[in-house]
Amino acid sequence: MGKYDKQFQQLNRNPKIAQALKNRAEKTRAAAQRISDAEGGTAHYRVVSGVRPGGRAYAYVVSDNRDEEFGTEKTKRIGALRRAARGG
Repeated sequence: MGKYDKQFQQLNRNPKIAQALKNRAEKTRAAAQRISDAEGGTAHYRVVSGVRPGGRAYAYVVSDNRDEEFGTEKTKRIGALRRAARGG
């Protein structure tokens, strides 16, 4: 294991990093919810976070309405999560 590998592992186990990931995911979740609501969507979003087996923290946003995110023949594509992640 190289010097930088060890530093990378230590950094990723830092609780402040995990909290920063959660905070960013929560901002994205809130933005996606606002976009969906503004366009008449029904999706709800939640943040999933944890630590991978190798020790790396993660946080991501999940939608409960796939059809609204990607669109179908019967459902208008809103793409709120995609737009929120891009800062829209």
